Amino acid sequence: MHLVHKIFDYRQKSEGGFVLIAALMAVMILMAVGFLALTVTSQDILISSRLVGERKALSAAEAGAQQLCVSLNIAAPQAISACADLTNDPSSCYTTTIPIRDPNMPTMAAAGSGNLAQGSGGSVYDTTVTGSDASHNSSVSIAIQTVSTSNPSNPIYGN
Repeated sequence: MHLVHKIFDYRQKSEGGFVLIAALMAVMILMAVGFLALTVTSQDILISSRLVGERKALSAAEAGAQQLCVSLNIAAPQAISACADLTNDPSSCYTTTIPIRDPNMPTMAAAGSGNLAQGSGGSVYDTTVTGSDASHNSSVSIAIQTVSTSNPSNPIYGN
């Protein structure tokens, strides 16, 4: 009987293995939480980077649309390719396709150009402006319809 008490006393006092297992489980849980935090922050950084690139590409496309409106010459249509801001951000550039007359659209008067009876109407031209940002590898395309018209009383309006 004394031997049985001795075995039970030994089993109750031996807790060294339990502490090791508990410590290993705690380390595994902390590693899982750390890995989850690292994964979430990495994805947030990638999403933020993509959004910045898309905004820079959209800004470049808007600059290209503005340049297209200023320099549209229907007599000799051409594609434009340039950087939006060469000194501050040389990675943001835009390209335009050659303006093509839309045969499905009727000749229409442009804002400030008078009325069609005075011969100031214009044709509708389709083009696409694509802005891109090389540093974030992103691009945005904008489809634009322009009306080419002349206004003899105001030289600001197109050709």
